[in-house]
Amino acid sequence: MNAKQNMKSGSSIGQQLSSIQMSEHERNAALHAAGVAEVFVEAIAWVCGKLARPDAGVFAKPSPKY
Repeated sequence: MNAKQNMKSGSSIGQQLSSIQMSEHERNAALHAAGVAEVFVEAIAWVCGKLARPDAGVFAKPSPKY
């Protein structure tokens, strides 16, 4: 499902950019920036998801062995 969302969001951004008058270089730069932003958002969402789970063990108490 995530791949479908990526394709859907990428195609809509591409369609919106194609309707705006700009050079091909600017369009490619905007598409690249949108892709980079999407990666950052997914990384932040992944980290927040890991921290939100109580069983993630992120804040686990250290073992008495250590």
